[in-house]
Amino acid sequence: MNRPSLLSFACALGAGLFAPGLGAQPLPPGAPSPSPAVAAAREITGDTPTGFSFGSYGRVGVASDLRGRTGRPSAIVAFGPRLDLPPYAEVQFNYDARFGHARWRAVTTLAMNENLFHFTGRFDGTFAVRNLYLEETGVGSDDLSLWVGSRMYRGDDVYLLNFWPMDNLNMVGGGARYNAGNHVVLQAAVGMNRLDDPYQLQTISVAPRDGFGPQTAFLLDRPRVLGAAKATWYSVGRTAREGLKLSVYGEFHAMSSGVRQLNDAGARVELPGDGGWVLGAQAGLYRGSSFVNVFVRYAQGLGAYGDLDVPVTLASARTSARAQDLRVALSGNWERGAFALMVGGYFRYFRDADAGVFSRDALVEGAIAARPIVWFGNYVGLAGEVSYQRIMYNAIDPATGNGALAGSVLRFAAMPFVTPGGRGSYTRPHLQIIYAASLRDGGAQRLYAPDDPFGFNSVEHFLGVGTEWWFNSSYL
Repeated sequence: MNRPSLLSFACALGAGLFAPGLGAQPLPPGAPSPSPAVAAAREITGDTPTGFSFGSYGRVGVASDLRGRTGRPSAIVAFGPRLDLPPYAEVQFNYDARFGHARWRAVTTLAMNENLFHFTGRFDGTFAVRNLYLEETGVGSDDLSLWVGSRMYRGDDVYLLNFWPMDNLNMVGGGARYNAGNHVVLQAAVGMNRLDDPYQLQTISVAPRDGFGPQTAFLLDRPRVLGAAKATWYSVGRTAREGLKLSVYGEFHAMSSGVRQLNDAGARVELPGDGGWVLGAQAGLYRGSSFVNVFVRYAQGLGAYGDLDVPVTLASARTSARAQDLRVALSGNWERGAFALMVGGYFRYFRDADAGVFSRDALVEGAIAARPIVWFGNYVGLAGEVSYQRIMYNAIDPATGNGALAGSVLRFAAMPFVTPGGRGSYTRPHLQIIYAASLRDGGAQRLYAPDDPFGFNSVEHFLGVGTEWWFNSSYL
């Protein structure tokens, strides 16, 4: 279950999908990647400007629950509707240069979280480096791009539910992209990450060989090796404004063996090498700014947990080999004149590596959302949204002792907005007012801590204001 944050905002947002190459132009976050409608603008050409450039993505706002508290997210599933996500911002700095036919770009993206000084009164904001890499094109072939560094490595998203259902990796490594003619794009990457978690990294204090004072020893240091490959075929060509897109995708995850200390008494346990894999496929139909994408993804072992998580429970062999994750997802957008309709949904089955039958680490969940939009002129619009989410654990409800632990939330929302970007589901910036009413069943209320007032009410209100923007950002 997603844990509510202390500060929420009234803003429906999307993290944009943008060009992976040098000189990239911003693209709609729900569009196929690369978007066939504007692929020509994404590809590197001799006209790519050189020098420094700046981009940003951001959202911020505040809301009330109409009971004297702040409005809070109401998601009970892993990927809930994104109307009430907390503030977040990225600032990106690029430098483009050219050496003969070769072009290169250095990208630095800094991210900031929800700890806003004007809300907390404390100078304690947290920053993260989300991108720090260099990419070059034109050495040997204008169809080949190479990159090395630290990067968010992403495909298409489900906009309304704020997640990337097939390919979404965070790694330090390198990769390549090759345009094999006008119909096929090949991508591959390999790298590492090492989470600050005792499953991968553990330091201990030991007595020095000489001198005084303890020394630090890296008892456990086993980074995860990540690899990914993707092939995409465009029926009409990657520069066409309409057509069919088919992608196949795979990942491998590998981790070496090691030794972990369990307590201060010095008890230790051997951790065997571990691994996993992911297989996925995507089909997309697109025509201009309208599209529909369908995703299927199955993961085993470490791949079932994703790249930024580690197993909570393991099999008797102390590996994650039994873990499984199956996802089926849908994302779509339709626009015509003053009207638009966005949809998103997913179904997920997950079980951890433990062979036990009953566990809160084995679950079935899903969510679906639809957002109709109407514009009044070019700069003012009204969006509505209806969503439903449900989760069911393979465990008995401890409060009732009868039936599975499960819950569901039905939510209705209305969002008037103003945007100087004009019509379009993904035009930004936005200034928004949002009201949402979340209707929880008894099971959903029991998913919160016993003394958490957020679980007391069957109907939860959310009323606030927010803003969102993106421009000149660079995503893959």
